[in-house]
Amino acid sequence: MRNTTQRTDRLGVLKLGDFFARVGWLFREQLFDDYGIDAQVEIADGHNALGSLIGIQIKSGSSYFSEQTESTIVFRSNHKHIKYWLRHSLPVIIVLYNDAADTLYWEIISEETIKSTGKAWRIDVPKENILSEESLGKLQALTQPPPYVQRLNRLRLDRAWIDLVAQDEAVYVEFEDWVNKSLPRFQVKIGCNSRDDIATRIWPMRYCPGLSFKELLAHLLPWADFTMDEDAYYDFMKEQWMTECYCGHDRETGKNYYTMSFREYRENYAKSDDDIVPISEDGETEGYRLMLSLNELGKAFLMVDDYLSDKDDFDDRTFTL
Repeated sequence: MRNTTQRTDRLGVLKLGDFFARVGWLFREQLFDDYGIDAQVEIADGHNALGSLIGIQIKSGSSYFSEQTESTIVFRSNHKHIKYWLRHSLPVIIVLYNDAADTLYWEIISEETIKSTGKAWRIDVPKENILSEESLGKLQALTQPPPYVQRLNRLRLDRAWIDLVAQDEAVYVEFEDWVNKSLPRFQVKIGCNSRDDIATRIWPMRYCPGLSFKELLAHLLPWADFTMDEDAYYDFMKEQWMTECYCGHDRETGKNYYTMSFREYRENYAKSDDDIVPISEDGETEGYRLMLSLNELGKAFLMVDDYLSDKDDFDDRTFTL
């Protein structure tokens, strides 16, 4: 009986290893006794290992399919294993191998998927979670930090720009709006007018169906408010006025004549202070240049980040009995 169980267990490991070999991920069985983890898989992109790993507990055989609901397979475990998996440094999944159907089922082990039965724990493995190439995206997402950490990390990466704005340096964003395209697209660049030693940063082209550039900027730079670069707008209006209102040149005096003064022209195209309008256009694109200031999130982040980064020696200077 034990030999039969061992053979069934090996079938599950071999089936799982074969699956990951076919999709190009790096499967590593734990050949030593590791409490609660039978294998690890490392995500790979082509020939490049990405350094993102998932821990796997593998269970094989009909006994693990004896308790089912209409949509799930019920997997039961004890408190020690659950506690171990939840505290593991890697995300951990349970994989159940049905040798009769030659099918692998999986589920993430997390606070959301475990359920207490009073004396033990259960995990409902969805029957739709059959391990296939369609599962790879979901598995890869398990290795990413939660949205809270991702947003915090983005703010930390932008700390240098936030500091420049806080120091009243002239930080700007530039982008073009492809006005003749049905699908909105923007390539945003951030730079600093007053610092030649600061390299500009350019984001990849973003396609934004149904979204405005204001919504894109709020996502890319949530710590900033935006206003028009009035100097750039003034230069743009001056060029437009010279093109549209020029009517002649006096060779004797060297003076150009216009159908209206620049002041009158600007009054005809007056905008409110909060309007964001182009500062260039060529028939295909309209260019924008906006100046940044810190919003409440940006100001609060500086205080929180300073606090979290401060080296507090309180514990070294105090003790308890």
